[in-house]
Order: sequence, then C-alpha cells, then structure tokens
Amino acid sequence: MKFIPYIILTMMSFNAVAKEPFYKLNRKNQQSVIFTRLSDGKVIYEKNSSSTLSPASVTKLFTSAALLSKFSPAHTFKTRILYTGKKDRGVINGDLIVVGSGDPLLINEKLWQMAADFRHMGLKKVTGNIIIDNSLFDGSTWDKSRSSSKFSSNNAYDAPVSAFGVNFNTFPIAFAPGFEKNDPAFMSIDPYPIKGIELKNGVSTGNYNQIKVKRASNKGSVKVISSGTISKSKDLKKYYRSVADPVITGGEQIRSFLKQEGIEVLGKVRSGSQAKSAKHLYTIESYELSRMISGLNKYSNNYIADVLIKRLGASFYKGSKHHKGSLDAGMAVLRDFLRNEAKIPSGSAFFNGSGLDTRNRVSAEQVVSLLQYMYKRMDIFPEFLASLPAAGWDGTLEDRFNSSSFKNLVGYVRAKTGTLSRPVSVSALAGYMGHPKHGMIAFAILDNGKPKAGQPSILDLRARQETALNIIMKRY
Repeated sequence: MKFIPYIILTMMSFNAVAKEPFYKLNRKNQQSVIFTRLSDGKVIYEKNSSSTLSPASVTKLFTSAALLSKFSPAHTFKTRILYTGKKDRGVINGDLIVVGSGDPLLINEKLWQMAADFRHMGLKKVTGNIIIDNSLFDGSTWDKSRSSSKFSSNNAYDAPVSAFGVNFNTFPIAFAPGFEKNDPAFMSIDPYPIKGIELKNGVSTGNYNQIKVKRASNKGSVKVISSGTISKSKDLKKYYRSVADPVITGGEQIRSFLKQEGIEVLGKVRSGSQAKSAKHLYTIESYELSRMISGLNKYSNNYIADVLIKRLGASFYKGSKHHKGSLDAGMAVLRDFLRNEAKIPSGSAFFNGSGLDTRNRVSAEQVVSLLQYMYKRMDIFPEFLASLPAAGWDGTLEDRFNSSSFKNLVGYVRAKTGTLSRPVSVSALAGYMGHPKHGMIAFAILDNGKPKAGQPSILDLRARQETALNIIMKRY
C-alpha cells in the first residue's frame, strides 16, 4: 500500500507541548491523541486529547486493569465436580454435577487431565446424567452485539458467555487432504467427536485452500457444513466455530474425554443446579489470572473479556438491582473501580468490557490516565505490561511495524489495538513505548470515522499511527 503521510512536524523544543498534527486529517476522520512522559507527567504531544471517541478493543485495557486490581495476578478460579448417589467399586450410581466458576481458560488440556485423574481414581462408569450448573452467571449468554449467532455462525468470536464453557465455547474442526486429488477431505472435530454435532463434509482435495465452514442449529440439532477445497500439499488446517448451546456441548465434551479414558456415562447432559446432598469428587483449578489477561490483551479475546466482566460482578458487586453474575453488575464494578480507585477523569462511557459495544466512549486523555495509574502499581504493572502485544513480535501487533523504517519501534512499543468497521471505521492504539530520551511514554491514538460519511481505510489509519510513533521516537 502506498502511503505518503502529510507530516507537518519539525524538530521542536521539549519545553513546549506540541500541538501540530502528525498528519493531515481529512473530513472523514475524528481523532484524540496524547503522548505523556511517565517520569513526571509531562505531555509531549496532544491533539483533541479530551474528545471522547469509540475505543473498540482498547476498552480491554480498562477491563484488565480492574481485574488485576480486584483479584490479583495469581488468582485462580475453581470448577467443582460433584456427584450424587453412591460411589462403589468405580461406579457412581448417580449424576456428575459440574459447577461453573467463570473460568474463561478451561481448555482441552484441563479436561484431558481431569479424565486421566478419574481413571487414576478407579472410576469406570457413571449411571446418571451430566448436570451443568451455570448459576454463577445470569441467563443471558449473548449480548446484543452477538445475539444473532445463537442459531448460525461463521465465526469463533461469536461464542456465548457462560460460567462453564470449554475452549472459549468454541470447537475446532480439522481438515486434511485426501490421498488423491478430487478425493473428499478428511474432516473431524478436534480432539474427539462431540455427540450431537453432525458434520457435513463438502470439501474436496485440490490445488489450493478455499474452505468455508458454517455452524447452524435448529431445535437442538447442530450441523457443521463445509464446502470448498484443500490443497494436496497442506498437512492440516483447523477452523473454529462457536457452540450453539454451552450446556449441551460442554457436557458432551466432558463425556468424550471420559470415554477416551474408558469411563462410560450412561445418562444425558442437562442444565441444573447442585443438589444439597451432592458430594465433592474433583476440582479443576484454572490457570492464573495473569495468563488469562495475556490472552485477553495479546489476542483481543472477546470471550475472555465478557466472562471475566461477569465474574467481576459475581465477586464484587454489592448492589441489589442486578444479578451479581451479569454484564450490568460487572460493568458497575468496573465503573466504580475507574471512578474511585484509578481516579480516571469523568466523561467516559462503558457498556461492555470487550469493546464490541459501539456505544463505549473514552478520550485519549482518559486512556493515558489509566496507563499512568497502572504504571504506579508495582503489584500488578509487570503482568499488565507483559500482557500487551509487542510491536513486530506477537499478538495483534505481530504483523505491524514491519517496515524497515520502523525497526527502532520493534519490541519498544507495547500496546493494545482496537478495530471496528461498523457503524464507523475505528482504529485505536494505546499503551507504552520506550524512548531513548524520555524513558517510558504512555500514549493513546484513537481514530474514528464520522457517522453518515464515507469511512477512512483501517489500513491507512494504522499506517498513520505507526508513522506518528516513529516521529515521536526519532524527532522528540
């Protein structure tokens, strides 16, 4: 992409705040920018820094700050597994009850270890049902931004939110080429089949990769429909799709893992709550919160954000208006943290913690105020900083700053990205940069298109942001 920035900046005195624009904005753009030296709070550059715009996934900076502060980087969540009836000679004559804890990083590795441990314990059979208890959270599994995905999804990020969810409430479908050209591809659910999900394979072996995968559900039945081709030279390709029902699919995934260890479950998967007479069988302890925050920020994982916002409400909401494990309760805790603990200047608006809600509004000044607060928190700042993508290295910044002229920024910029394409174009970048003269700088660049107007290119906005950071690094 050819990009010629309209740079007006020249070498300026460090004693004055720079207010000239980094590049000429056309009428399609709105912008809020600020760069602040952390050692003394000096503003190095600002433009419309108090204007509130959509931050998109830069919202996750506020979410992760609240989570680290309210819990701790080392905090874990515990998914309890109980049983009813009697356990005798490896047979549970009753139900397995799985009590969801709001662990957003409950992945195959954890279920594999659980099933292996059950085998070590001598368990061979469960005569009853698998009961999934999701009562820690309210009954809303999709927010308004993703409600249509309940019945059909072409994406993994449309996953429902629940207190018990496996693999981000998604499942991977693996494709491998057939033995000969034009043979049907091999298609399977990874790692094991899930009862109730039917695969319809329309992928053939060819010369190139062009696979489409859609998940559709109707009256309890789930189909995964694929079409296209996979290259004969391709070893394996995986696609992830959201689940239609986190209770049924999560329970059936447990059944699949137990089956691989020779443990049979005779009953069905049902939604319910733990019985008073239920007895403890096993606890799945989550990974530490710091690892969850890393996944949240480096890869901008919306599921982690939404689950942990509800978990925030379940643990810390003290009011009576909302169900404690609800989006509203979690957001109330987040807003209270920003107002009373982080002391963020007023005027922001947050409706969800992932940034998918286009009503979220924040200014560059407020973002940097949060970054300054976190910088002073030695107890949580190292994990907060480490969770941010590094320019040119990993996460959502792995493929950015790859021009040879930006080599001085690689690894020296640690920042959260934000992108939306509807109803307006949004591109945001905020975090920290190491500067040879100023030391650590906190910055925020929020770019929005204007409503009811032609929208700027996201790629163009990103290129301008990278150029702006380069100017700060080289000329200030």
